[in-house]
Order: sequence, then C-alpha cells, then structure tokens
Amino acid sequence: MLRDDIIYVSLLLSSVIFGLFYRKFKDPYEKQWAGTSFGLLLITLVSGSYVVHPLACLLINAVIITKVSSKICHLVSLFFSFFYLLVIFRLGHLVGMSVPPSHTNLIQMILTLKLSGLAFEINSAATMVSTDDPHGIKSEALKNISFMDVIHYGLSYMGVLTGPYYRYRTYWDMLHKPFLHYVDPWPLTLYKLKQMAAFSILFLLMNYAFPTEYTVTEEYKNSSFLYKWLYIYPVFATFRARIFSGVLLSECACQMAGLGAYPTKYGTLPGMGPRNYKEFEEICTNEEKISQEQFDFETVHNMNIWKVETCLLVRSCMKHWNSCVQYWMGVYIYKRFPYKSLRTMVTLAVSACWHGYASGYFICICSVSFYLILEDLLVKFHNQHDRNSIVWKIGAFILWLMRLSCMAYLGVPFLLLGLQEILQFYANLYYAGHICAIILYIIARCIKPMVITQNKEKKT
Repeated sequence: MLRDDIIYVSLLLSSVIFGLFYRKFKDPYEKQWAGTSFGLLLITLVSGSYVVHPLACLLINAVIITKVSSKICHLVSLFFSFFYLLVIFRLGHLVGMSVPPSHTNLIQMILTLKLSGLAFEINSAATMVSTDDPHGIKSEALKNISFMDVIHYGLSYMGVLTGPYYRYRTYWDMLHKPFLHYVDPWPLTLYKLKQMAAFSILFLLMNYAFPTEYTVTEEYKNSSFLYKWLYIYPVFATFRARIFSGVLLSECACQMAGLGAYPTKYGTLPGMGPRNYKEFEEICTNEEKISQEQFDFETVHNMNIWKVETCLLVRSCMKHWNSCVQYWMGVYIYKRFPYKSLRTMVTLAVSACWHGYASGYFICICSVSFYLILEDLLVKFHNQHDRNSIVWKIGAFILWLMRLSCMAYLGVPFLLLGLQEILQFYANLYYAGHICAIILYIIARCIKPMVITQNKEKKT
C-alpha cells in the first residue's frame, strides 16, 4: 500500500506542477488538447495495457451521449458505465482476464461518474420546460456537444486519477470564461500543500503505531475491552489523514489549472458551481466587474476538513466528506429515485457498489442508514433545549462523540474489507456498537412521547 501511495502522490504532484504551464494556454482548443494529452499520459503510466478499460468506456459513452436521444441518454449512460465498472472491469478475472491495478480502478470510478453525469446534464437541459433558469441548467456549455468534447472532458488531467468530480459545465467554463486570468491559485495551493505534508507525516507515524491489521490479531483479542474500543479511534484517524492528503493534492491539481474558479458572491457549491449561474453569466463579458470580484475554488473543494472534524452529526459529516461525489450521488441518484422512503438506502448502496465488491464497503456505507434513524431521533431531543444552555452544550458534545464513535466503528471494516476479518473484529468488541445503538434507540423511542409532550406543555 505504501508503494501505491508514493506513486499516487508523485503523479498528483506532477499534475499540480503541470498547472503552471497549462494556465498559459489561451486558446480553448489548445487547452483541451494539452489537458487531454497529459491526462492520457497519466492514465497510460498508471495503467499500462489496462488503459484499454477507461478508453473503451469513454469511447462507447461518447457514442451514447452524442447519438442516443437526450430523453434517455442519461439512463443508458448510467447503466452502461456502472455495468462496465461492476461487471467487465471488476469481474473480468472470472473469465480469464487479469486484474487491473488499483490506480486504474480509481480512474475507472471517477470516469463512471463524469460520463454518466454529463449525460444527466444533457438530459436536464433538454427536458427543462421552465423559462426561469437560475442554476444555468440550459447553459451554453451543453449546446452541440460533440464526440471529441466528451473525449476531452473524460481524459482531461484535472481529477482524472481520483477526482474530484466536476460537471462538464465547470470544465467548459474553465475553457471559455475569463476568470482564470483574474485569480491567483498559488496562495491557496501552497496552504493546502503544507496541510498535505502535515497529514502525510501524521499518516506515516500513526500507520506505524496503530496498524489496522492489529484489530484481528490474538493480542488485540486478549486485550481489555477499554483498550480495544479506544484503539479504533487512532485507526480511523490514520485513515482520515491518508484521505485528507490525497484529497488536498487532487484539489491543488484542479486549482492550479484554474478549474472551478468562480466569483464567491454567486454562491459556489462543491460539485455544482455557482447557484446563481444566470447572474454569473451576465458579468462574463465585463472585465471591469470581473476585476473587482473575489474568487474561490469551492466548486472543486472536495473535503472540508474542519467541518468533517467538528460537525456534530454523521449526516452533516457525509455532506462535507468527498463533497463533489456526494453532490453526484445526491442529484443523480437520491433526488431522481422514484420511491422517497428508499432513497437513502439506494443511494448508499450505489455508493458501496461504486467503491467495490468488498464486504467492508457495504457494511460500512449501508450501515450508516440505520444509524441515521437513531441520530435523527436524538437530534429531536437535543433541539428541545436552548442553544445557550449547558444541557444543549453537553448534548452537542455527546452527539459529536457518538458521530466520531460511529464512523470509527464502521470505518475499520472499510479498511479490513474481508467479511471474515470484519466479523472477527466485531466479535473482539462483542458487537458493542450494534448493541448500544439498539438499546439507545429503544430507550429514545420509549421516552419520546413524554419528552415531546412536556415540551409542548411548557410552550403553551
């Protein structure tokens, strides 16, 4: 794993450096080919002969997106992209194909989201009937998309290795809008590179001191329960440090290319871009107004580390963790799934499948939906109290600790992956997390009518 991490970091650093030269291209056509050429080089260096997988998926999707009716192209692209990822790419070894490298898996994962996401963008633009379009669903970027436009978007080096996910419109804006020339990405990039270095060192030290594999050893099994429970916190902290390092580097690669630079006042969101896109377009030709704007890169801000560490709820943490992918899952799966009662479970199941077939992914990600039921119930109790009261503050700390414990308890299986190892890990902890959650839920359900009734009586 350490060797893979070194390769991963080296390639991402090269992407950051390449941004210094990439921003010098003025012509959109030249920028497209420069970004595509370097992206193809990165994919080939990582994948070798396995580059055939992302290229095949890309070429077939380009045909789907440009030739299939806009009314159904999003469904065709979605099902084909996930079929290719889940069956051809990941199960090919069952029919004699060799297993692709892990980094090629990351490339295939993000390509799956980008290509099907583009098809969804085209579908939304074609089927929208309202004349009011504040979010720019019918933006100029989505008119007359050619076969080569899809190729360029899929192979563009920004985020090609592991994300973040960004819309085609964001990519098009980088090529055709003038904001790139009014923002200096280096100060923010340098700040993030320093953070990345700190997290990388922290990961190396903690990975040595608290290896995940220790949780399934006899020594761990024979330790005291308190020690075993406390051990999962540094293990999860090690995992977070590793993820933070990679995400920061991938964000830096996008920033240095100028991708995702938008005026702050238009309410940019991770993955989406400006919320007030219609107003944003009005200043694109006014250099005087542009020069007076403040810019940010929130569109490609994939991980809000501070909010991840300090938020009280798992539901909140999920929004700030891999935010650009969460945007894709929320807009194209959660909101479009026809049965509201199943939306959360289906979205989490799609996320688990997207990560891989390992048991750890499904146990970790899908179990969150059951914890959210308990968390939503506890939040109702918490909100009965005034925010300035000591009871509310104590409750906030308890919710934060429960959120951290839940994610650590479910995060270790995400790292162990194998079902046997996961069952052994939970057996070593006597399934304490599951048991406590069930007991707490039963108690909360029993006392809910009394607490809510008392609160209503006080208000009247």
